[in-house]
Amino acid sequence: MIIAVASGFSTPAIASVPTAGSPAAPGAPERHSVSDLYADTGIHTVASVAVPGYQMFYPSDIVTYDERLPVVTFGNGSYATYEQYEELLRHLASWGFVVVVADSSVTGDGTEILAAARYILAQNDNPESVFHDRIDITRVAAVGHSQGSGGAINASTDSDGLITSTAVLDLPDPWWATRPVDAVDVTRLTSPVFYLTGAEDPVSTAVPQAAYYAASPVPAARARLLGVGHNWPTDGGGFRGYLTAWLRFTLTDDTDAARAFVGPAPELLSDPLWDGTAIKGW
Repeated sequence: MIIAVASGFSTPAIASVPTAGSPAAPGAPERHSVSDLYADTGIHTVASVAVPGYQMFYPSDIVTYDERLPVVTFGNGSYATYEQYEELLRHLASWGFVVVVADSSVTGDGTEILAAARYILAQNDNPESVFHDRIDITRVAAVGHSQGSGGAINASTDSDGLITSTAVLDLPDPWWATRPVDAVDVTRLTSPVFYLTGAEDPVSTAVPQAAYYAASPVPAARARLLGVGHNWPTDGGGFRGYLTAWLRFTLTDDTDAARAFVGPAPELLSDPLWDGTAIKGW
């Protein structure tokens, strides 16, 4: 099954959207959900470094931390740069990920996203790098928004197993394609995938998104955030909690994060802030 994705759409804009971690109304019981937990900042302070072509965000205690850290490679949407996602990328780093983003706003074919992952993994073998012997090279996720979401899928399917988890935000419907190289084939996925979109997104609509999920032969989840369109705040807004939980679940075997996706009553399936939810393959 070949499904094409867009190579051109507007950049993320700052907007007011429902956030999973918002305070409860007066008199309402306080929520202690997986989404709330992972929408909060993680335990690590965050450092960053730039080299030609790439920007990295990572825990500032990486040299002394007693575990090797998984990698998240991120794909920008069309016409966007990493600054439009920086708060979200820093948030992910605070939860113990080394995050790398290519300096590109044309990421639909996945080559830039996959090259960024390979770049940071190569630093694991570089004695002069802060990442030397600090990377878990067996745990790598591809994440992206809009055009970058198609790129994340292409990076995964073209990675020969290097990418072990994928999460896509607002994957465009097939008819938004403008370049043949941006076509994705979700039937080629070999590792878990999470499809997230806004319920009011005119670019990522319900029926095509359900088709992506149905065609995926791997463990998968899907969900639509109510009241949200194609653009959202730089910190990830209401997407942040479950996205972070997915990465913790699939890259670190975090049992708290797993409660959102597996077990007798996965939280995602009953969260009132989301619709179109589904989980399979676990």
